[in-house]
Amino acid sequence: IPQMPEPSQSALMLLEDILGRKLPPEYIDFIGIHDGATPEDNAIAVGNYNESGVRRFISVADALAVIAEFEGFPIAIPLAEDGCGNFFFIDQGNGGVFFWDHEIDDEHALVAPNLNLFLEALMPFDSSVVKLAPEQVKYAWIDPSFKPEFD
Repeated sequence: IPQMPEPSQSALMLLEDILGRKLPPEYIDFIGIHDGATPEDNAIAVGNYNESGVRRFISVADALAVIAEFEGFPIAIPLAEDGCGNFFFIDQGNGGVFFWDHEIDDEHALVAPNLNLFLEALMPFDSSVVKLAPEQVKYAWIDPSFKPEFD
């Protein structure tokens, strides 16, 4: 996970004010090094969702926007976003990391009991290892403007 500049103390204090609690030490340690970082392709087991991955870690400044913008988002610390508009968040009560699907209200899948175990569970993902048998591909359409040199 790339190193990033630290968030400002005022942004941290504002996030604490909005959430009504002190931020957990392991979260403060993580964002002090990786605030808003974009990791390499990865995957993580997510309850009944099979797998997801972290497209980007949410910066402290963006966390405030996530809380305000997404209807139904729990009062929690937005940690990361996947590639489909879903989020991983830290529950302030127990410190667990959960997966929030923006299409399913009130169902949050526990991914890891804490942030450190969540980070350990992130595995590198290589799309070249995904193989589909011909019968698994039912239909494909590619916008011709995507790669005009294929014509």
